[in-house]
Amino acid sequence: MKVKNSFWLIWFILILSSCQNNLSQKEIKIGTIQQLTGQMAKYGKTHVAAVSAMLETINKERLEKKLPTIKLLTEDDQLQPSKGVSIIQKMITVDKVVAVLGAQGSSVTLAMAPIAEQSQVVLISGASGSPKITEAGDYIFRTCPSDVYEAEFTAKVYESLYKDKPLAIMYINNDYGIGLKDAFLRSLTSKPSVTLDLAFQQGTSDFRNLFTKIRNAKVTVIYLIGYEEMITIYKQAKEFGIKCNWLGNNQLNDQSIIDKMGTTADGTIFPGHKFKIDSIKLKYPEFYKKFLELSGGEELDVFAAYGVDALMVIIDALINGAKTGKEIKDELYKMKEIHGLTGKFSFNEKGDAVRELALYQIKNAKIEKFQ
Repeated sequence: MKVKNSFWLIWFILILSSCQNNLSQKEIKIGTIQQLTGQMAKYGKTHVAAVSAMLETINKERLEKKLPTIKLLTEDDQLQPSKGVSIIQKMITVDKVVAVLGAQGSSVTLAMAPIAEQSQVVLISGASGSPKITEAGDYIFRTCPSDVYEAEFTAKVYESLYKDKPLAIMYINNDYGIGLKDAFLRSLTSKPSVTLDLAFQQGTSDFRNLFTKIRNAKVTVIYLIGYEEMITIYKQAKEFGIKCNWLGNNQLNDQSIIDKMGTTADGTIFPGHKFKIDSIKLKYPEFYKKFLELSGGEELDVFAAYGVDALMVIIDALINGAKTGKEIKDELYKMKEIHGLTGKFSFNEKGDAVRELALYQIKNAKIEKFQ
């Protein structure tokens, strides 16, 4: 009797286990940690809209192939590193995500990196450019270019067009701004005759004291590194009568920001990735239509497209048989000549995206190739 009862008990446990395994295979969870409130919320929202739009297409195909669907878990980090840390801990330990897409802010991504690394869960950002991310860990990736590449590119432009001219660097005082500024200065082969180091805090709205310093130092070139503060900076520079040559950062590779600036940023030269929105509309019409619906009509920006690329490489790793964080990580390092929403790129041995940058200039409030 005891033997018979043991047999049925073992059989019941096996059936229960099988059911649980089948249930767990109905969906695969991926997290995305973005800023959805506050000054830079626009980019978090377009990221979520773009990733969700692409997932709709992906899940249709997976259902047809009887594969587990992908569920996106979205959380707001409010551009606060501490928030990002608590969110990624929950996603990994409670929600059991297989990977995390994050974050917009480099400071947030850097704060989350040790947790992802220790947990052996891939953390991949479409917008964090800080050079520190290169050394953040074996499980930390990004689909946007490192600020090191951008800084080297911009330094060459300065030395080609304005070599040794009095220079002011206006930059946001966080990991992103400091990292890009420092990498730019390291890339210069000769020191400018004057270099002003002008940091400002995120959310600053009055830059007149910085422009006074620029005027007094007879600066002729301003290298500007910021987020949406740049809208106010350009307007106040015009009001203050500042007449300088401007160099900018990849954040300007977004027509919606330029629209808010009007013609105040005209003449600014900046490096950016070759982002071809028209080819995306033609190649992925269903995705683009769904994106516009989810974004409320907001245009697709390069950082949202980088986010889709981050999602796609994770999906490709899963298709290639990866199940654990380590297997996903190993698959990403194997990928060469990735053809994403933003074109061709690859990962180097540090998990940085290797992309070709181009030079742009703002003319009549429009982004054009620099000639």
